[in-house]
Amino acid sequence: MPTNQAGVKLERLEALRGLAALYVVIHHFVVNDEALAGSRISYLFRFGQEAVILFFLLSGFVINYSFKSAADKSFRSYFLKRSARIYIPLLMVMALGWVIECARAGQLADPDLKTLALNLLMLQDVAGLKPNVIVEPYMNNGPLWSLSYEWWFYMLYFPLQKYLDSDRRRDMVVACAAALAALVYFFHPVFVPRVFMYLSIWWLGVALSNAYLRDKAMRLSHLAVPLGSIALVCLVNALAVNRSVVDGSFVSIGVHPSLELRHHLFALVAAFSGLAWHSMGWLFFDRLLAPFQAFAPLSYVIYISHHYFVVDATYLSFLENRLIEFCGYLALLLAFSYLVEIKFYPALQKRFLRLTMASS
Repeated sequence: MPTNQAGVKLERLEALRGLAALYVVIHHFVVNDEALAGSRISYLFRFGQEAVILFFLLSGFVINYSFKSAADKSFRSYFLKRSARIYIPLLMVMALGWVIECARAGQLADPDLKTLALNLLMLQDVAGLKPNVIVEPYMNNGPLWSLSYEWWFYMLYFPLQKYLDSDRRRDMVVACAAALAALVYFFHPVFVPRVFMYLSIWWLGVALSNAYLRDKAMRLSHLAVPLGSIALVCLVNALAVNRSVVDGSFVSIGVHPSLELRHHLFALVAAFSGLAWHSMGWLFFDRLLAPFQAFAPLSYVIYISHHYFVVDATYLSFLENRLIEFCGYLALLLAFSYLVEIKFYPALQKRFLRLTMASS
C-alpha cells in the first residue's frame, strides 16, 4: 500500500489527468467556434494534441504502478481488467453516437458495422492528420484516435514485463524498437511503426513510475534511455519535416510529418518540466491544480464522449450566449460521465470480471 507521501504524489497525477481532460474539451469547443477560434483566448487552448500526449505519459505511469502493485500478474487478469476499463464505457459512447445519428436522420441510421469492427479492433486514427490510416474513429468521434495507441501500448507492455527480467532491459528494447520504427516510418508511414514510435512516449511514463517505485529521487540519470529514445525519434521526424519543406509538401505543424515531431518534442518538454518542478518541491502545484483532481475519476468518459456533448452539439444554441451554452454542454457532459463512470461502470465491470474469471 502506498504511504501518505505516495498518495500525495498520485493525487498530483490525478489532478493532471483531470486538467488534461477538461483542457481537451475546452480546446475542441474553442477551435470549432467561429467567434472564439480567432480570439486571443483561443491561443491558450490550442494545445489539445499536447494534452493527449500528457495522457499517454500519465497512462504509462499508472498502468505500470498498478501492475507492479497487483497480486495477480497473469495475462488473463491483466487482459480482462484492461478490456473492461476500455471497452465498457467505450461501447456505451459508441451506442450514444449511433443514437444521435438516428435522431438526426429521423430514422434508423446505418450502424457502419465495418468501421465499428475496425474501431473495436483498435485500428482507428484520423486520416486528415496522418497518412495511411486504416479506419476513421467511429461516428466521427475524433478523440477516439488515441484509444488505438493506448490499447496496443497495453498489449505490448505485458510481454515486455513477462519476458524481460529487468527494467533496464525493457527500457533498452523499447528504445531500440522506437528508433527502428521511426526509421521505417520515415520511408513507410503506416500504422504499426507509428504505434512502436509512440510507445517511446508512453514508456517514458513507465520509466518515471519505476523510478518512483524504487523510491529514488527523479533525476535525468534514471530516465536517460527513455529520453534518449524520444530524442532519436524527434531527430528522424525532424528529417521528415525537412524533407517535406524541401519537396513542397509541408502543410502545417498540425499534420504529418510535423505532428509526430510535435508530439515527441512535447513529451520531452513535459518530462523536463516535471523534473524541474519536482526539484522545486512542486511549488504552487497544489494551489493551482489540486481542484482538477475532482474530475480525474470522470476523465476517460469526458474524453471519449465530449465530441457529442460539446464539440458537435447545437441543442442549446437557443440560449444565444456561447458562454452559457458551453456551461450547459459541460454540465450535461459531466452528468453523463458521472453516470457512466460512477454508477454503471463499476457494476458492469464486477459482473464482467466475475463471469470471465469464473469461466477459466
